[in-house]
Amino acid sequence: MPAPINGGRAKSKKSKARGGNASSSRPAVADGVYVVDIDNAENWDMVVNILCDYFELPDLNTRSGLKKVHLNFNTIYARIDKFYEKNLSNDRIRGAIVGIYAKMCIDALLRNKLFDKGILDKIVPLLNIDETRHLALRALNTITHHGGASVRIEIAKSGAGTISKLLRDLPDDEKVADLGISVLSHCVSAVLEGQEKPAHPTVLQSIDMVDIIKTTLETIKRPHSRPRHMLDHALELILNSTLHASSAFKAYTSSIGFLVAGMRSKDWTTRCSCLGALIRLYHVGAQEDTKYIDPNRFMAAIQRGVPPHLADLQIDYGMFRCETYLTLSCTAEFQKIMMDTAGTHDLYALGLKEVELLLKTEFAIADGCFQADDPKTGRREFVDVGLPFKMWRDSLPHCARAIREKKKAKEEDLADILDIKYAIMQHRIPDAVTIAKRGILRNPEQAYFYYAITLSADTVQGLRAAKKGLKCKTITPFVKYQLMQRAVQHAGDMGIRMLQESQEVGNKKWEEGIAFLASAFDDAKAYVAGAPPDNRHMMNVGYWFVLLTFVLSEELNPDLRELQKPLERLKTADQFSEFFFGVPPKTNLRLAQQAAVKYYASGVREFSRVFAEMDRIKLSGHDEAELKINPEKIEDDLATWLEGMRLDDGTLEPSTRCGNYSDRPKVMFENVTLYRCSWCGNPSAALKKCGGCEKTRYCDSGCQKLHWSEHKKTCKN
Repeated sequence: MPAPINGGRAKSKKSKARGGNASSSRPAVADGVYVVDIDNAENWDMVVNILCDYFELPDLNTRSGLKKVHLNFNTIYARIDKFYEKNLSNDRIRGAIVGIYAKMCIDALLRNKLFDKGILDKIVPLLNIDETRHLALRALNTITHHGGASVRIEIAKSGAGTISKLLRDLPDDEKVADLGISVLSHCVSAVLEGQEKPAHPTVLQSIDMVDIIKTTLETIKRPHSRPRHMLDHALELILNSTLHASSAFKAYTSSIGFLVAGMRSKDWTTRCSCLGALIRLYHVGAQEDTKYIDPNRFMAAIQRGVPPHLADLQIDYGMFRCETYLTLSCTAEFQKIMMDTAGTHDLYALGLKEVELLLKTEFAIADGCFQADDPKTGRREFVDVGLPFKMWRDSLPHCARAIREKKKAKEEDLADILDIKYAIMQHRIPDAVTIAKRGILRNPEQAYFYYAITLSADTVQGLRAAKKGLKCKTITPFVKYQLMQRAVQHAGDMGIRMLQESQEVGNKKWEEGIAFLASAFDDAKAYVAGAPPDNRHMMNVGYWFVLLTFVLSEELNPDLRELQKPLERLKTADQFSEFFFGVPPKTNLRLAQQAAVKYYASGVREFSRVFAEMDRIKLSGHDEAELKINPEKIEDDLATWLEGMRLDDGTLEPSTRCGNYSDRPKVMFENVTLYRCSWCGNPSAALKKCGGCEKTRYCDSGCQKLHWSEHKKTCKN
């Protein structure tokens, strides 16, 4: 059992006065507090200090002072609140008391107590009073900066609309702009948390996100003398809003232009954050990519005849190299060898032919069976030809077994390839990956093994396998382009994530992120230029190529002339896809790519000055040359990453950051070093030590009990 918590009791000390001694001849508001002292105070700090002296509060800038407030909270709060109620007509006193509460709110436990007492009802009305507006905003900024999600959500519910209105009504007030956007960023971002769904949908519905996004962007477009924190928080707010407030972006399309313009920032973190946000923007409502294609539909389309203008493109590329021809020819060969096998029962020969065909194209193994017309019923019926399978696809494991029975060392790979293909056709990807890893131990030069591993959901493992597979000496065009498109997908995803998580320009994660994006870009460029025009992955790779061109190209004209040919290839890929498989799905990548092309020119016109200012602030102290891509350095970084990891090791180290911009300074009211609860992490001066080891600290016995199963291993008790 956990040892009892040692609460401790602070020794009573009279607080040191921070205000001057007032003359007893002056009219008093209450015992010892004088109207003249408060009215003549030069700033809010002086007013707050006068009241702190009057209430005999300990020093709220220290841990020991906050701990004393904990010990006597009810008494202290009752006295302050009584004084507040007596002076509702004095805005300075109301504001100063809010300032005192804001100081207390940096302590998590005190903050919870004050919120239970209704502190927001005292702060929000002060936003509409000229004299107290800045102090109220600063108090909210302190609370939202130090507060947890529940506190921020309450502020979003009661104050977001008011703050947004202030930003519109007071466009020349820089403090309102700075503090207001900071508060909105903190509290609205808390409402928008959640992966597939927002964690607080009811609160989100109560907030006018169109108004908040529009007001934020209109505010940052205006010139400001000290815009650093405001721009940081504005960008954070916009980026955090794309997933669960996507409808607001579509209602106010300038916000989409903002994201696209951000993809041309000189700051790589900003570029990739905007690209990631643009992709997230279309997550809600986007259609799933087609993972498994119906080969029967594909064959039916071919039999109808390829439209003349698409056939001309195939002829220009080389008809015999196109997927359409390869699929037709391989299917015909497969059907012929299968019919021959019905008579010979030679599963070994059938297996060798199957391997040859499936290394050429994706749909070589036709989904058929042996059938004949029943003379009595006229219906097609299954015919037993003496083989150990009915459906032709089920021949694969039997043929693999036949190959292994020959015990020819060089043919063990072929048996594994058949087993892998069978697992893929049955959507058993983990089984396919397991077989492939085993095969690589025997023969690391078989590219098909790496292709199977790229189908894994593990992005790190998939990218590593794709890049290694592309280096195999013997590789068919089909496997090559399969590996290449998987490399583009995995490297693009990882590059965006790593640059968003990078805390410093030029550190290891930053360099690896650049290397991954450059790798994805190079592979996408080679794929778009070299793959058959009817390749079914041309669209997705084309989407990546267009989006990465925005992020990686040094020059990009407003008319996007640099993308003319890739966009033409995408249009052609769309037409092939629609002919073979139906209307292409509206995936995240497709919609993001279309938005980037559509809103690029207008976004740059509207927000180029904003991002130029962000770049000036963010990149101050960095030589612009060091921010440019160095192809040799990129190749070295990627090679180091590939060689430093095995196919069966873990994933990338997780980021310890709480947000994309947590390394940047925030607007704070005060800085106080506090302990954190060993279980929940809450910061507080009044945490209680474990009675056993006296090292861990907890909010209460509940946190201690929850932590005990872990803590008992190290506790002395």
